[in-house]
Amino acid sequence: MADFEKLYKTAEELSSFSLPDYDSLPEIELYMDQLTGYLNKLLCKICKSEDGTPLTPNRINNYVKDGRIARPVQKKYAKDQIAMLYMLCCTKQNLALPEASALLSMLDENGTEPLYGEFRSLQEEIVKNCARELSDTERDEKALRAKALELVLRSTAERFIAEAIIASLAPQETAPEKKEKQKKEKKK
Repeated sequence: MADFEKLYKTAEELSSFSLPDYDSLPEIELYMDQLTGYLNKLLCKICKSEDGTPLTPNRINNYVKDGRIARPVQKKYAKDQIAMLYMLCCTKQNLALPEASALLSMLDENGTEPLYGEFRSLQEEIVKNCARELSDTERDEKALRAKALELVLRSTAERFIAEAIIASLAPQETAPEKKEKQKKEKKK
């Protein structure tokens, strides 16, 4: 038997989903343990990692090493890095890391603050719409199974289209550039 009460409580909670605006992100720069605690608290509202583990220091260090986010200054992370990490973790839910990073890089032409503001508004709107769709679904197992299938198929199609858009907009490396990049990586 389905636990309708828990399911619709989740929908109710998501209907009031909100993120802190850029100015409400921590004013003080955060050390790694503070950063992971803060971001995991935000991420648990809407995102799950594919392996079920929260954002770890190791993952953040890898993002820094790969140039996906800016290096911390004296082991402290500022607002831009916090915002970028949040957006990266959310987009990585449906995209591979290179595509998620490429998308955010393409959108970051005016700086992290306006990008985060747009991201925040859009994510809140989408989450609330999905919560409304769930609330409007009949409270019977057949209707819920159909809604789950619709959501999965829609997200699959949307991911495919998003990947195609990113691939068409991402700068393409020429063969000589690719060889040069490989040479540099081998030297490291």
